[in-house]
Amino acid sequence: MKHALLVLALIATQAQAQIIYTDVIPDASYGGTNDSCYLDLDNNGEADFLIIRREDPGYCMSCLIGTHYRVLIYPMSTHVISGFTWLSQQFPQCHQSGQVIGTNLSYSVTNGLMRDASPSGGCPPILVGCTPWPPFSWANYPEGYLGLRFMIAGEIHYGWARLSIPSAAGFTLKDYAYNSVANEPIAAGDDGATTGITSIALRTMQVSPNPFTAALSISLQTGTTGAVLCRVLSLTGQAVITRTVAATSGPSAITLDLASLAPGTYLLEMQVDGERMVRKVVKE
Repeated sequence: MKHALLVLALIATQAQAQIIYTDVIPDASYGGTNDSCYLDLDNNGEADFLIIRREDPGYCMSCLIGTHYRVLIYPMSTHVISGFTWLSQQFPQCHQSGQVIGTNLSYSVTNGLMRDASPSGGCPPILVGCTPWPPFSWANYPEGYLGLRFMIAGEIHYGWARLSIPSAAGFTLKDYAYNSVANEPIAAGDDGATTGITSIALRTMQVSPNPFTAALSISLQTGTTGAVLCRVLSLTGQAVITRTVAATSGPSAITLDLASLAPGTYLLEMQVDGERMVRKVVKE
C-alpha cells in the first residue's frame, strides 16, 4: 500500500549550501503488511528510496516458527544509503541530529534491514531479532536519521530522512531534506531555515492557500522593512512572475494574482533584508 504524503517544501539559501527541506504533514505512519513509502527526496515525481514494512513466514532452517516482521529500505536506481558493517553485511545506519552526511560516511547497504522481530522465537536470538544490535542501529534509538546519497542530473547529492521505528511493527516518516549543491554535505536534521535564515519575516512567513487556484496570500510579520522581492519560478528556475513590494511598518500582506498560470508546481521566491527563501506551491 502506498501512502500519499502531504508535504511542505522549504528552501533556505545559506552561504555555502542550499538546503531543500520537506515536512511531512501530518507525519506518515506505515504499519500494514507490505505498507510502502516511496521517498522522493527531491520532490521531482520519481521515487529515490523505498521504505517498506513486511510480514513474512519466519523460518529457522526448514522449520516454520511464525510470522517474521521487518522494516527495510531499498535504494532506487544508483542511489545508496550510509551504513555500518555487521556480520559481513552493511546495514542502514541510524544517525543522530547533527551528524555530518557526506564523503565521511560509507555508502552501499547490502542488507536494507532496519528493524526485525520474530515473536514466536525458536532460533538463536542472532537469527530472529535486532535487539540488541551493535552501535548505530535503529533498535537503540526511538528515532533517527537515514544518511542518503543520490543522483540529480548525473551529480551526487546528500540528504537525510527522519524516521521513528519503535518496533518492527511499523515506522513513521517525519521529514526529509537534501543539499541542492552537488557534492556538498548536509547535517542530519538541518532544515536550512534554523541555521541559514535570520530574518524574522522569512522564518515566520505564511503562504496560503497551498494548493491554490487563482491567488496566493503571503503574510509577513511585524518589523519587515524595505522592499520585498517576490518571484514565482518554474521548477527549472525560469521566472514567470516578478513583483517588488514596499513593506509596511506593521504586518505585511501580499497577494499575488496567479490566475494566468497553468496548473502545476512552482517555486515562490521571497527576498527580504538580503536573505532569500523559497517555498514550493501548487496550482490546481
